[in-house]
Amino acid sequence: MTRGKIIYIDKDCKVYSTVEFNGDMYPEGNADEVLEKFEAGFFVTYSRYENFVEHFNKKHYGYPEELIGPLVCAEERVINVTENWTDYLYIINNSESKWAIKDKNGTSFLDKRTLAIVYFQQVQKIHHRIIHKSVGKIDYELSKDEFEDIVERLRASSDLVSKVDELFKNSRENVECDFCNGASLQISHENIVVLLLKKIMHDSCEDIDYFIYELDYGRKYEPGMIKDEHDQDIDFSTAGKLYDYLRGAAGL
Repeated sequence: MTRGKIIYIDKDCKVYSTVEFNGDMYPEGNADEVLEKFEAGFFVTYSRYENFVEHFNKKHYGYPEELIGPLVCAEERVINVTENWTDYLYIINNSESKWAIKDKNGTSFLDKRTLAIVYFQQVQKIHHRIIHKSVGKIDYELSKDEFEDIVERLRASSDLVSKVDELFKNSRENVECDFCNGASLQISHENIVVLLLKKIMHDSCEDIDYFIYELDYGRKYEPGMIKDEHDQDIDFSTAGKLYDYLRGAAGL
């Protein structure tokens, strides 16, 4: 079983590490999601790192314990892996400082906006994230009213499916019909609609997925759940608030 940890250096040079995830934590396995999110610029704040880890654990491992804890470094801005026995470490530097990684071969340097892959006691590869300053030509611009209407229709569709599912579960006449479900009565094309929304809104960080599936269309949102790089709240309580955030994040 290939084990792995995800280590995060925040803006204040505080270092955090996940528990050891046991199974498929090689770069082409489950950890590929870490690399994809890094390339998309997802890990811009600690809260986003925390949200990713929670979702990642829920999807692949289901560990009940505390997932993230502080990592104490013996030397300032130095991570020593010479005694590391976890198969893979994924070290994300979101600080403005250059960090050093000491391994069995010497020292490697981790610039800002970089991710290092460590295999046991050796730095295997360092990824540099490229910042694209211009979004490019927009093929189609979605208005706020249109965006809110589409999301509201998705929410209503999802609620209807849930209600029909509940009716089947509670119906004595359908106790033995395990195959019955509300989705079979309705063609909503939800996945395609969500994908198109993400493309149109340049949602590389999958905030729309998070709003719909984790926050239940904003109904589970609470202040303080999501913060930006300046530790300010990001309000995902409504589709309109999400739209405003996505427009700002894309520089539109």
